[in-house]
Amino acid sequence: MSTRERDYRLDFCRGLALIIIFIDHVPDNPLSNWTLRNYSFCDAAEIFVLISGMASYLAYGSRLDQGGFLTCAKAIGRRWVRVYLAHLLLFATVAILIVTAAHHYSGADYIGSLKLNWLVKNPPKAMRSALTLSYLPRLLDILPLYLVLLGLAPFLLYLVKRDYRLALAASGLIYVVTWLCGINLHAGKNRDWYFNPFAWQFLYAIGMTLAHMSRHAPEKMPWSRRGLVASIAFLVFAFLVASPLNSLGLTSSAPLSYVWPADKTFLAPLRVVNVLALVYVFGFFVRPQAPWLKTKLADLFLACGRHSLAIYGSGVVLSCAGYVIMTESASKPLANWLVNFFGIAILLLLATLLDWYSRGKRLVAPGTSVVGQNRVAT
Repeated sequence: MSTRERDYRLDFCRGLALIIIFIDHVPDNPLSNWTLRNYSFCDAAEIFVLISGMASYLAYGSRLDQGGFLTCAKAIGRRWVRVYLAHLLLFATVAILIVTAAHHYSGADYIGSLKLNWLVKNPPKAMRSALTLSYLPRLLDILPLYLVLLGLAPFLLYLVKRDYRLALAASGLIYVVTWLCGINLHAGKNRDWYFNPFAWQFLYAIGMTLAHMSRHAPEKMPWSRRGLVASIAFLVFAFLVASPLNSLGLTSSAPLSYVWPADKTFLAPLRVVNVLALVYVFGFFVRPQAPWLKTKLADLFLACGRHSLAIYGSGVVLSCAGYVIMTESASKPLANWLVNFFGIAILLLLATLLDWYSRGKRLVAPGTSVVGQNRVAT
């Protein structure tokens, strides 16, 4: 990948992943039966974290080269604060929405379904735990994971720049020990982190390593027909095996904990291989500046990827509102499609407006790359 070439693939894939995450977050959503999680061992979350690793490298790697470790750490620290405040705002918004819905409607146990019982029973203690990320209600897992990854980013970037093989080995060792020993963090009463940060950091490190190799050692990238065939073969295997298991609900992590080979909390190896196979096939056939990535339709998803924090948070709020609407509606089939249509439309419109606003504030000279301008959103 040339440093002067805008790579549209990252923002497109992340934007698409965010739309899929919204669809999957709406409980009992019929459209979620057609998303990635039903036909593979991984889902949109793995794509999001892997691409976040790539984007973090592209956004902050030059800071490390030009200003040193402290300059890089300060830049990442400012981003960390923004994400942390966004998480607290999202927590408060979801809590107010769901508690209000539970007060006015009785179609479902809204508070229990989102694991907000502790907040209702003991607000002061629950809120203090929320501030320290030791209380994570359902659907509020990804931003805390990203906060941990951002906290590791300066050190991981330094290692990747010095020796990406050492960085990958160190990250892989932590992953293996975590997965084999079942180490995790607590996220409230009788709950652990749904996205175990000790395991998921491995995918983030892989993303950084891939971005580093693409930029500084492209000849070592394993692009080959043999690799393509192996990746396609694995995707076919995943479809044949995961699809029937998913339809029976047997790939859930809850019943079998971290020993299940497709467990999500501990990022089972099958998930890592599956998402890497997807990225390999996509990267093999789609060039960084593929013409279809410059179409108006693709630009909607590109905009979502460029404003991932706002789109993710809005998607969570919309999915919670959609849950209430679908549950309380007298015509569930109609409500299902309306929630999906208007939810996706709102996210695409919001991304377009944010893109328009940011372009008005910051003009980029024609022909310059996203990488060169450090404009890859993280």
